[in-house]
Amino acid sequence: MRTVVAVESLVIALVPVTLTLCLPGLGLHPSVLINRSLPCYELPANIRTTLELRDAVASLLARSPTLRAQCEKIAAAPKTYVTVEYRVGPFSAQTRARSTARRFPSGLLMVDVEIPPASQEFAELLAHELEHVTEFIEGVDFKALAQSTDSGIVQCGIAGSFESVRAQQAGRAAAAEINGADRSAGASDPRIVRSAPTLPVTRWR
Repeated sequence: MRTVVAVESLVIALVPVTLTLCLPGLGLHPSVLINRSLPCYELPANIRTTLELRDAVASLLARSPTLRAQCEKIAAAPKTYVTVEYRVGPFSAQTRARSTARRFPSGLLMVDVEIPPASQEFAELLAHELEHVTEFIEGVDFKALAQSTDSGIVQCGIAGSFESVRAQQAGRAAAAEINGADRSAGASDPRIVRSAPTLPVTRWR
């Protein structure tokens, strides 16, 4: 899988319109204080998506420790907001999902994740892209690391776009966890027939 990870150096600072107590001023959503102490069995408040996708992802979180760990890390990250959505395209032949990340001078990090609606690899693509989000939270320097042959990060054909082995491994791990959970459930009840949910694409900017 190759995901486009484009990083832009020029951004326009945004100012939050509303404040709740003093938490946004500290870069914290009020729900973060709760999310930090509880396992993520549903998407945290700073990952935004449609109600349909939120319900579908909650089902995946129940079966994947990898996805739960990613959501816990994102929930605890200050000034971080992620949007997950379906996107028809266009995507290049080498791009299965796309994440666009923007970091502002204030430290605000906004990531738009896009996944094709007809994808049968929703869980893998979602975990792949959320791992890119955790990389960005950690301040991974994609451009610098892509210069090294053993860093696990490569620059793609599109300028400013990168891929990482770490994200690929996270996607495969989540897919294996969910497929294993489905097989176990099917073995206990042969009447259960599960279909793969559709997933959105992600891109970084």
